[in-house]
Amino acid sequence: MIVRSGVLPKEVPDAAALVRDSLVTGGVRIRENSTVDHAVTTDAGTRLRLAHGADVDADVVLLAIGRSPRTAGLGLERVGVRLDEGGHVITDSRMMTSNPLIWAAGDVTANPRFTHLAGVHASVAASNAVLGLRRRVSGIVPRVTFTSPEVAAVGLTAADKRLQHRARTVCHAHVDRAITEDETGGFTRLIVDRRGKILGGTIVGPRAGESLSELTLAVQKGMTTSDIAGTTHPYPTFSDGVWNAAVADVRERLASPVARRAMAGLVWFRRRWLDKTCLSAGTGSPR
Repeated sequence: MIVRSGVLPKEVPDAAALVRDSLVTGGVRIRENSTVDHAVTTDAGTRLRLAHGADVDADVVLLAIGRSPRTAGLGLERVGVRLDEGGHVITDSRMMTSNPLIWAAGDVTANPRFTHLAGVHASVAASNAVLGLRRRVSGIVPRVTFTSPEVAAVGLTAADKRLQHRARTVCHAHVDRAITEDETGGFTRLIVDRRGKILGGTIVGPRAGESLSELTLAVQKGMTTSDIAGTTHPYPTFSDGVWNAAVADVRERLASPVARRAMAGLVWFRRRWLDKTCLSAGTGSPR
């Protein structure tokens, strides 16, 4: 039983829908937009009374309320370390607090609470504090929800048409590894700008977290779909979805009127060069 306002509310709706459908298929009953008013102990376990009056009986109740920093009583205010309203330590991009002699990293800060992010931030904080470096953390933060199927995302996950962004989505019914594994229910989506620069994306399916690594690097380094499409990838893998989405974007850009005119011009110049080369060699026109 899940009692919450929605499944994966921070992810794109079609990704959340795949996870929701998987849970329902597995026998999970989901109550969305429901609030627990109170709970009482019964002989069989626990009975939850929902705000609209319905009762839900359960053997065990799992309450997921997140984590809070234990900064109260540390005297941080006396040494000039600023906290936000939730008690999180505020840091800059170098992981330095408002006291230049104190650095912080991990869940105690106001940054997203990911293990992989805490490790990177701790490395930056330690090297800056001990060695006097000025390293900065990246704002590109990948995230993975290890459900079945996995949901992985980084950067922008929705296209802003006002900025001429576009989404390139490949359903995993067209990814050969997904077909061979009979796991075709997912998708890979890239968000790119009008020049083909990769801004982010979402991957849903087995090993989505592994496939997201390439997409994270692409966003971090400002790579384009041409960079991905022009790189040889192993086959068949689930990460083919990233490559296929990049290839689809490149093909559509090449099919645009501007690109087609440019291609026609290159072909014309190439033919002229070949004509001159063949005539100067005395072999006649190649046509």
